[in-house]
Amino acid sequence: MSINRLDNIRMKEKQYHDDCYENLILFQEGSWLQRPVKTILDLFEIFNHRTDLRILDLGCGVGRNSIPLAQRLKKTTGKVVCVDLLESAIRNLEKYGQQYDVINSFETVISDISNFNILPNYYDYLFSVSTLEHLDSKVTFDQVLTRMIEGTREQGVHCLIINSNIRETVVETGSQIDSMFELLFDTELLFKNLSILYKDWRVLKKTVIPYEIEIIRDGKQVLLKSDVITWAVQKY
Repeated sequence: MSINRLDNIRMKEKQYHDDCYENLILFQEGSWLQRPVKTILDLFEIFNHRTDLRILDLGCGVGRNSIPLAQRLKKTTGKVVCVDLLESAIRNLEKYGQQYDVINSFETVISDISNFNILPNYYDYLFSVSTLEHLDSKVTFDQVLTRMIEGTREQGVHCLIINSNIRETVVETGSQIDSMFELLFDTELLFKNLSILYKDWRVLKKTVIPYEIEIIRDGKQVLLKSDVITWAVQKY
């Protein structure tokens, strides 16, 4: 990928998410922030007997998944470590942490997830929602997942939600435009790669759901379509 294309994508994604985080309210109906991802909460039940959980949310945003998990950890010694590149995300996450009285149940880190240091054999539950497709290369993608794998304790769980087969089309003209995602995965090849990386893990969930949404790109109404894949696995 050229540096210019990468910089352009990063700039536009920052503008989009900064605007969302400043103008949308967490858990308010009518936006993608209105509720946590059900699978993320469902998988947490695997650990409901534990009081010392270490959870890692890579690309946490303003906490639509981390806040509900922190609420469940409130009476334990468990922690959610929340990592995001955007200062606006972490600032608002900390605001919501105070609002929902869970600020002591999570830690925040401003970092590109490709640079975040994952300690070996440290976490129990690691997840990433619509974030890994924004890494700068396939090599980096594999490196991050390898570090996640190495950073997971026995019986630990990973849940990855990733957009693949991404297409963006201008609504008015029907013309396809360059998708503003760093990694444009093919769904079938992505699953093959994940199967190799996690070859010794137990698959808990493997799904593909078609997704589409209208967004604004450079002042134009654009239809974004993708496959949303969910890959949930457990180390044993």
